[in-house]
Parts: sequence; structure tokens; C-alpha cells
Amino acid sequence: MMTRYVLGIVSAAMFGMGAAAAPAPADLVLLHGKIHTEDAGRSVVPAMALRGNTIVGIGTDQDISAFVGASTRKVDLGGRVVIPGIIDAHTHPAQSAQDLDKCSLDDKALEPSAIKSRVAACLTAPPGERTLWFETVMVNPSGLTLTLTDLDSMLSDRPLLLIGSDGHTVWANSPALNLAHISAATQDPAGGHIERDAAGQPTGTLRDNAAEIVLAAKPAASLDHEASQLNKALDSMRAIGITSVQDAAVDDHTMQIYKRLYDTHRLNMRVRASFHLKNLHEPAAALIDKATRFRAKWAIDPDFLRADAVKIFADGVIEYPSQTAALLEPYLDAQGHPTHNRGPSYFEQANLNKIVTAADAAGLTVHIHAIGDRAVRSALDAIADARHHNGALDNRDQIAHLELIDPADFPRFKELGVIANFQLLWAQRDNYVDKATTRYLGPQRSMHLYPARSLRDAGALIAGGSDWSVSTFNAFAAMEHAITRSEGRGQPALLPEQSLTLQDMVDAYTINAASALKQERTTGSLEAGKRGDFIVLDRDIFSIDVFDLHNTRVQATYLDGREVYAARVERTGP
Repeated sequence: MMTRYVLGIVSAAMFGMGAAAAPAPADLVLLHGKIHTEDAGRSVVPAMALRGNTIVGIGTDQDISAFVGASTRKVDLGGRVVIPGIIDAHTHPAQSAQDLDKCSLDDKALEPSAIKSRVAACLTAPPGERTLWFETVMVNPSGLTLTLTDLDSMLSDRPLLLIGSDGHTVWANSPALNLAHISAATQDPAGGHIERDAAGQPTGTLRDNAAEIVLAAKPAASLDHEASQLNKALDSMRAIGITSVQDAAVDDHTMQIYKRLYDTHRLNMRVRASFHLKNLHEPAAALIDKATRFRAKWAIDPDFLRADAVKIFADGVIEYPSQTAALLEPYLDAQGHPTHNRGPSYFEQANLNKIVTAADAAGLTVHIHAIGDRAVRSALDAIADARHHNGALDNRDQIAHLELIDPADFPRFKELGVIANFQLLWAQRDNYVDKATTRYLGPQRSMHLYPARSLRDAGALIAGGSDWSVSTFNAFAAMEHAITRSEGRGQPALLPEQSLTLQDMVDAYTINAASALKQERTTGSLEAGKRGDFIVLDRDIFSIDVFDLHNTRVQATYLDGREVYAARVERTGP
């Protein structure tokens, strides 16, 4: 990569001084580095100066040395790389943080017998409190079928929940179903499915919004405990370089957790939240009235805590046996024959059009979960309807996940100004793809899985997100998979022609993600006048083997010009 140096970016006139006058001293100066600014020219400079929370100078070491005063803190980067803080444009920190101390199956593909053994081990080390619900998280749902007998054999006298790593599946034993009042008479909720046996009795498997019935029956933890869990999660996110997040589905309770941290001066993270619109069969006016009132209620701090987006689930997940993603053509069976299943419909298209149009007119960003090609098309159709009625309002509408897209829809992202919010850690050949996806799609459709390069080449703006806790929030691991399209060195690639470049991915997690969050005027690049959100890396990611990207470590994270994470230095000797 050619290194470009920007010289004398900060002019004396900017500070209202004569040409010969020195600038006022900075609070922090970084020298002798490789600072990737992510400005329009993707310039790389050696030095940067900050005063308070703002970048006041960026350029050569000589230029920036003029900002050094008696109280200026100087950091010699010693050639280390600096990039803007990572912005995770699709994640679930407040919700996922509550799972940190729970029994975890680590997203490993396990048979029911192995799951039973792992659950039993968790129950005895240490012994669980018998009066509480017992939860096991990160259960890999790929190809997994559990009966109510299986679930009750794991735990019969206490509520048990197994939480799928896909974020769309929950298994509940009989005590949990009883406490949630789920029976043969319980109807499927809008946007959800209760699996049943031949007699119509629930099997314990709950898909999408049906899972919320049993989750709502759990005893609530204290707000202080939930805030403490979130604080631990955000500590870990800052340690991997994340300075801003877009929480992709929130409600009042979620925002209360964030506000508890904000009120106690512990929210060292910029948070933009998306209000979850749960019932897409309600009249559009009523739904968007709720969303605008939610926005007003939670307009806490434009820099650190706001909720000016709405989240819509257009479908579920594509993997067998769930198959709740919406497809244009039916799923195949295991023998490759077409079925009658194209995935459920969570809405009527006419009402979705009205919802998206009303949200757009209200100035809300529309953030749509769409996995299958039919869901992607429905989302684009709804946004097109909004453009027809409202014109282009620059609300940064986005579609997340985008596992399968029909090629006819590639150019529509640019045409409609829709941001492609990808989770490209998943763009690899693994059990989810090989055993639970491609065989049920067939070879032709499987050529369009996670078509990131096709969208980029069609002019779409690509933002990066993790969907944590569905997968790791390590952006450098996601960058590696987006480039290599494989699990690791020597492993087969998934459609390598859809590979992106490292610069594409750094853009996706910095300036493009800032645009998705509508905060590109203050973050996403390192330029004079912007906030001091940046990270110092332990290696030059632009010169290493891409298969080593996941090993990248952050040595320091700065937010608003303050160091909010510093790696521990291992000391040796006496």
C-alpha cells in the first residue's frame, strides 16, 4: 500500500493566529507513527495532536511538535499503527452481556447426548441455586433436533433454557414451558413459531418471537447487576478497540441498563440504539408513534446515548432445521428435491411499506434484519416505496446480515442509498454453510452467499458488524474472514471471488460504520475537528499475512481523547 503523508493540515488561520504564531499547546501528542486517518484520501501521517476531546492537528512530526507545551503528554508510537476506533454497526451488548456468567456450549456442533453431559457438568460446578432458572447459552442449532423428552432429561424439576447461538432459537423444558403458560392452546405469535409434535403439543423448541414468551417469564435480575454485566462486556469491547456500537434491537429495559452506566459515569462507549418494532401486523402509524416517543424518551446524549433508529426483522435464519429465512424459491430437502417451504412471512408487504415509509418520514434510520433473498427483496421494496413517497432523506437505512441475495438486487443498494450491514465473520466454509445451508439451497443459489464483493462493485456502502453474542466482536477476525473467506490458513474458501480487501474492511469498521450510525461528522476518521477516538495496534495490519489478522492486539484505546484501555505490560526479571 502506498503511504501518503499529509503535511501541515492544521493551518494557523484555523486558530485565529498570525502565520508566525505557534498554536496553543495540545493535551496529547502522538509522534513517529503510522496513523491511518481514513480521510477522503486514506492518508497516512506520522503524528497527531489533541486538545480535550478533539483532534487539533495531524501531519508530520515537525508540524505536530509545534503543539507541544509544558503540560503536553507525548506518546512516541515507535512506528506503530494507529487507526480510528472500531465501530461495530450491528451488535447486542446489553442483552449479550447478561450471558457472560452462564453455562456456555461455545457454539460447538454437539449431539443431544453431548449437550446433556455438558449441561450436567455445568449444574455441578458449582452447584446451581435450585430456585433459579438454569440457562445454557451458545448452543449450536445447526442440524440439531431436541425433543421435550431430551430437555426434561437434562433437568426435570427446575426451569431450563438452552439459548441458540443463532439468536433465533430457544429450547425450554416442561417446567419452563409451564411457567410461561405455553401449551397446545398457545398460538404462534407474530414473527415466531412454536414447534409441536403430531398431537399439537409443544416440543420445547421456540423460534424467533416465540422465544420471547418464555424469556419474559424468567425472574428479572436487578438493574445494578445487569449494568455491572454490561460494564464488563464494554471493558472487553474496548480492549479489542471498539469505541462505538449500534445496538441492533433495544427496548425500554435495555435502555435503562445503558442509562444506569451513563448516570454513574461508566458508559465509556458511544451507543446508538435501534428500537425493536415487534409486531409488524400493527398499523404503521401506531408503530412509528411508539418509535418516535421512544426516541424522544431516550435522547440522553447525542454523543453517547441515543435511540434514533428502528429495527425490523424481515425473517429468521436460513440453516436447517430452523429454515425461517424467507426465500424466493423453496428450500430443498436433504436429497436435493424442492419442498413447499419458502420460509415464513412475518408481515404483509403493503404494511411493511407503510411502516418503512412512516419511519423514514419521521427521520428514523430503518435497520432491517434480512437473511434470505426474499426478505432482502421485500426490505428493498419497502425502502423503494419510502423513496417514492418521501424522496431521499438521508436517513442511512440499512439491511443487516444479507446471507443470500438475488443478483437482480445487487444494484438496488446504491440506487436506494441502502447500507449493506454485513457480518462477514460468517463468510466461511463451516458446518453452518456446508451441512445446514448449501445442501438445502442447491449449487446455483449457493453461489450468492454473502456476496460482499458483488455489492461493493455495484456501489453499495458496506458497514461491518459482529452481531455479538451470535459471534465474536473481534473485528480483526471478521476482517480476516472477509478477505480469505475461510476458517483459517489451509482451509477451503467460501466463494473466494467475493473476497474484499483489507482497506475495504477497515473502511467498513470505521468511516462507513460511522456513516451508518449518522456520526461521521465526529468519528470514523482522524481529522482536525473530529473527536479523539482511535486505537494503537501491536502490528502493522497492512503489511502482515492476512491469515494472522485475528491475532492483532490493541495496545491502547482512546475515546474522546481519553485512554480508556491500555494493554498490560508483562514484566520480567527481579
